[in-house]
Amino acid sequence: MNLYSLSFIYLFLPLSVFVYYLTPARAKNAILVLISLCFYALAEPRYLPLMVGSVLLDYAACRGMEWLDGIAGVEDGDPGGARRRFLGLTAPSARTALMLLVLVKNAGLVVLLSHFTQNRELWRPLGVLIFAVTSLGYALDVYRYETPCEHNLIDFSLFCVLFTKLPAGPLVRWNEMKAQMGSRRPSLSLISEGAILYIQGLSKKVLLGNQMTAIYDQLAALPRSQLSVVSAWLMTAALALAVYFNLSSLCDMARGLGKMFSIELPRNFYYPYQSRSVTEFVGRFNSTVSSFFSAYLPEKWRSSQRSGAETVFSVAVVTLFWGVWFGFRVNYIIWALYFVLFQLLELLGVGSFLKKLPALFSRIYTFAVVLLSFVIFAGNNVDQSMRYFTTMLGIGGPKLYTDRAMYIASSNYVLLIIAFVLCTSLCDMGLRWLRKKVPVFSEILGMIVNVALLVISTAFLLV
Repeated sequence: MNLYSLSFIYLFLPLSVFVYYLTPARAKNAILVLISLCFYALAEPRYLPLMVGSVLLDYAACRGMEWLDGIAGVEDGDPGGARRRFLGLTAPSARTALMLLVLVKNAGLVVLLSHFTQNRELWRPLGVLIFAVTSLGYALDVYRYETPCEHNLIDFSLFCVLFTKLPAGPLVRWNEMKAQMGSRRPSLSLISEGAILYIQGLSKKVLLGNQMTAIYDQLAALPRSQLSVVSAWLMTAALALAVYFNLSSLCDMARGLGKMFSIELPRNFYYPYQSRSVTEFVGRFNSTVSSFFSAYLPEKWRSSQRSGAETVFSVAVVTLFWGVWFGFRVNYIIWALYFVLFQLLELLGVGSFLKKLPALFSRIYTFAVVLLSFVIFAGNNVDQSMRYFTTMLGIGGPKLYTDRAMYIASSNYVLLIIAFVLCTSLCDMGLRWLRKKVPVFSEILGMIVNVALLVISTAFLLV
């Protein structure tokens, strides 16, 4: 089961919402944890003990750090003072050891499991990256005294394993979520907003993300003799659109479902393909990942007074984490380094030049740079990516087009045009104008469109 399966849409979700709203306010967090565990048990039953064990270990480690803080200072007159003074002297080292345990456990969980599954072409277990990194961030906040240790295991578990964000995020810190743990106010308006956002995310996934992936798969499966300039460009464009629509749709669904359970989650994608610079693109594409890792840089690297070297290091570290978020492969590391290079060029003066250009030209430049980056993303290895890249540029005498490539292009050009339009803010601007001019009509139209999207998405899922 997943967030866009028929069993989830028409069985699990209605039942979960019904049970959640029947539950007394004091038990809502507990029931939402139970719902999340049930979802994970149905989606990834083999890895449920791993997730539960990981969360419990991190909770215990953070409580241990808090306990060690409490015995760090002991006066001579205290009963059992000698023993406690000894514990107080060793407490800082023990506290650091607990933090290292959490760090090694979560980093090892992410890296080893990702490496194992990718090398064997297996599906990476659902949510491992989300719950491991989320929990690690919380432990770092506790270790650095940026947040008090949470005593309520239910609230901590909900923060780590909330099912809506397990598939693809967004990635949130404890400081962004803790206020919602005890003061949520469910309402019909939130349920309505959440349902609309979920339906829009669902249709984006089913009608665009899956279709772009299918086009990419067809082109990537072409034999080497059929690779042409047109097919290489079309494949790269289809992949760029597939990655955007698949990920942003899951995040939209996560936000919509969150609202239905009276939890606000941040937006993770904000029309990244219409950015005016590569730096802006990184800030709009999977934005909660870059902001999350930025928060854990050394304070000097985050300061406005940082040196040139510190700026380079901060950009490089955050962008590397942002890139390998998709997996620990050489291609993803190179993909991240590609963006590091262009961000540094913009810091050296290209960025100032882009600001002086008309918006259309700076957006064309940025989109071209980003689109070429997906050649790196597309390859299973560096050699394959280089072959795609040289083909796109016509190096080595490839064919301009083949009959198969033209057939795929002619069969899907309308869908590709719609996808390009929908990854910009044009439709959003049109809807805002309509709401301003004719609010009643826009509400009726929106209702009809959302019902139609749900019906059409359901029809596609039934096929």
